[in-house]
Amino acid sequence: MKFDITLKQYELIYKIVASVGRELAHGAGKSCQFYNVYGAFILENIFKVKARPVMGAAFIRLTDGGDTLSFAGKEEGDFYSSPDAFHCWVETENNIIDFTAPEYREALAQAGSVNQIKRNMLQKDKFSCSQSPHDMVNVGDFYFESNPALTADLLRKMFEKPAAQDLAKICLEWCKRSKKKLAKFEIINDLGERTTIYPIKHSVVGAW
Repeated sequence: MKFDITLKQYELIYKIVASVGRELAHGAGKSCQFYNVYGAFILENIFKVKARPVMGAAFIRLTDGGDTLSFAGKEEGDFYSSPDAFHCWVETENNIIDFTAPEYREALAQAGSVNQIKRNMLQKDKFSCSQSPHDMVNVGDFYFESNPALTADLLRKMFEKPAAQDLAKICLEWCKRSKKKLAKFEIINDLGERTTIYPIKHSVVGAW
């Protein structure tokens, strides 16, 4: 398959969105919507990859023992996505990318697993998506089901907030300055107050 970005580029985008989110938005820990909406902005504007954030139900198998992350609701045996039960990822022409993948470890621990999985990239060919959550048999298998109405609603609500555009500009500017090396990033607001954002230390070591 042909990747849209290299592992190094993926790690750069992940570290920027995770670090900006930690300092200026949701605090420490992943936010799938933040990571992947702003990850898509960086892909489009810096790496010239046509990309869009997508919300819906998602399932990823992470261990041989069957440990699986699920981001969905369930009713009478059927899975669904809603504002309270969804995942966000990025879709390009050929691939599905999830910039929260390096933090699947923490999500799995919150779900009760003791497995310390690696911090890997998720960048998969769209056609490798499983037919259903029940068809996932190998580590790295996934099933993502988009919900266009939910995506439109959550994006609208996100960008109704004035800070959303400012955060996008910060992510883009930091990325422009960091193609060779990711260093700390300083912001000065209208009052002359300075905020320093330090990069998250997690390294991405492989791919699912």
